[in-house]
Amino acid sequence: MREEGLVRAIGVGSKDSTVLTRAVRTGLLDLVMVSGRYTLLEQPAASELLPACQHHDVAVVAVSVFNSGILARPEPPDDATYEYGQAPVAMLERAREIAAIAGDHGVELPDLAIQFPLLHPAIRSVVLGMRTAAQVRSNIERMSTPVPPEVWEQIDVR
Repeated sequence: MREEGLVRAIGVGSKDSTVLTRAVRTGLLDLVMVSGRYTLLEQPAASELLPACQHHDVAVVAVSVFNSGILARPEPPDDATYEYGQAPVAMLERAREIAAIAGDHGVELPDLAIQFPLLHPAIRSVVLGMRTAAQVRSNIERMSTPVPPEVWEQIDVR
């Protein structure tokens, strides 16, 4: 279809970075959408998927960068969600550690959540789900908030 000019790019999306890596290695893709696997809280896509994408010149779009809610507020609440369920205590504690680092530098956790994936050269875009005009405005502001380099240096990406 690409050769016939019917489409400009072919891609797939998943939250399973292993499946996406296998698809990238076929050499048939132009784009992958990785859901929640390259975020402030977890980066399993960094081990194989992102290097494979760079090797095969496949663009990456990061989605679910708020990890279904835990990274969406400046301070994660006790009832924060992760993977669409109650956030595990360890995950909640880690999100709060990152929020404290952000706050120490005058930025907020959601600012970091939106901008973090774009620090990796394989990631070309971040897609955010929004329901209201206020959320659109907020995300635009968060994307353009300057994050001091020290913040990224202090966050121990795991």
